[in-house]
Amino acid sequence: MEQNQYDEISLRELIEVLLRQKKLIIGVTVVCVLAAFVLSFFVMEPVYEAKTVLMASNITDRITPKQRGEGIEGILDAVAEIPDLTIETYKEQLKNPVILQQTVKELGLDKKGMTRLGLAAMIDLETIKDTNLIQIKVKNTDKKLAADIANTLSKKFVNRIASRAKAQADKSSDSLEGQKDVQKEKLDNVLIEYKNLLAQPKGAKELEAEINSNILLVTDYKTKLTDETVNEHQLRAKITRAEAELKTTPEKVALKKSLSDDPYMSQVAKENSSQSSSDLFRVAIEVEEKNENYYTLKDVLSNFKIELSESIAKQENLKKAISKAENELEKLQGAFAQKQYEQQIITNKVDLAQSTYDAFNKKLEEISIAQSSILEDVNIIIETPALEPIQPISPNKKLNVSIAGVLGIMIGVFLALFREYWKKSAITN
Repeated sequence: MEQNQYDEISLRELIEVLLRQKKLIIGVTVVCVLAAFVLSFFVMEPVYEAKTVLMASNITDRITPKQRGEGIEGILDAVAEIPDLTIETYKEQLKNPVILQQTVKELGLDKKGMTRLGLAAMIDLETIKDTNLIQIKVKNTDKKLAADIANTLSKKFVNRIASRAKAQADKSSDSLEGQKDVQKEKLDNVLIEYKNLLAQPKGAKELEAEINSNILLVTDYKTKLTDETVNEHQLRAKITRAEAELKTTPEKVALKKSLSDDPYMSQVAKENSSQSSSDLFRVAIEVEEKNENYYTLKDVLSNFKIELSESIAKQENLKKAISKAENELEKLQGAFAQKQYEQQIITNKVDLAQSTYDAFNKKLEEISIAQSSILEDVNIIIETPALEPIQPISPNKKLNVSIAGVLGIMIGVFLALFREYWKKSAITN
């Protein structure tokens, strides 16, 4: 209760102090308001803000890595790539000393004592959220000069970005053109090397044809050798049978004949015997004669043995021919493998040189065809040029007077309290 009473008394005393010092408070407030009024309406120069809007088609918040192809395509994409520009890059480019100096010189601002640092302080860059629009704001007490600075600055900025993109594209194109000439020379050299390889005697195709011919020859020899081996076995079997049969066949055979069957013996008998012819004819004799089958079989056996010798000789000749042909085939296959290896190496060189040269040609064609569109993509266009502002953005006279009034009241209250405190302190002392 006592605390509440004490608070009420303190608040009452405070209000009484303010009421006693109301003239001071009102006076200070009036002075502040009048000062603000005079400054806003008669002293402070109006400041105008000119705006120009730019539209960029390739702008990002931050640089992100791009997807590129693999191998030579990826390398060429990196060489020909025009980098994305971020908002911060645009800000730095906008306040580039070269652009600022060009603007100062073109508008003759140096004659008015303005430097590029002073010009940079007048410029503000603002991006409009969720758009690719950029605002360039220029503040100046001269509304026409503010518009001229904004327009000149935006033109210089656009020209610099376009020149930068063109320079980058030209640099990429020149670099690729030089590298293409190098790749063309490499391709010509490997083509000459490939031509010389093909011009050498016994190339891969000739060796392959000889190998195929030798394979057929070896196959033919082996077929004949097989036939002769079979023939040898057959002949040996025939000889065995003939020899067995010859052993059982007598060389001569005994025959019983009458004298009448042998005219010579009959004549001799007549001359040396007194018997009659009829009696002599009844006389039988036993004689031995050659067995024709025996000699025929012997001739056949002899022929078989001759044929067997010839077959064995043929087999030996065929084996020698096969060995010689196989040795030649082995040499040809080794030479063919070496020639194929050399040809594969040079073919790979030709393919690599050709693909690389084609890749450079393709990329140069792409740059040549799409260069204008690329420049447009990275370029900035002036969407809305700056116009002379109608109303100044400062000073805000009503706001200044209002702030001065509030500030005057605060200062007046402070002075009133301080004055009352000073009086009480003097009385107490």
